Amino acid sequence: MKAVRILRTSLIIGVLLSLFALGAIAYEWIEHNRLGVQSLYGHLSLGLLFIYLSTPAMLDERIQFLKFKSLAIGFFIGLIGVNLLNYLVTYPDGYQTGAVSSYLFALICLVIAFITFFILQTRE
Repeated sequence: MKAVRILRTSLIIGVLLSLFALGAIAYEWIEHNRLGVQSLYGHLSLGLLFIYLSTPAMLDERIQFLKFKSLAIGFFIGLIGVNLLNYLVTYPDGYQTGAVSSYLFALICLVIAFITFFILQTRE
């Protein structure tokens, strides 16, 4: 019973954080014409992480393994992609101005993890 309560709380927190971040990103884009507010990407990443990790308490170990595997794959692909992108964008600049931020990196990793999880889930 306690695990179900934690699951609901984690899912609710994740949905609320994600909705807040998406609303704030849309507001910044419409009102101020700024799409790249990095702290809002961090909020969205945190909300997606809460949603991603909210599963029934060990009801299916296969699902838990697929989630861990897809998170690892998402991190690996995101790390290679963002490092390559940062190198290509900021090559002559030693200070790396204009590079992809860590918030955007976390968001990219989580989006790749969600996609990979659904692909792995349909394959197995």
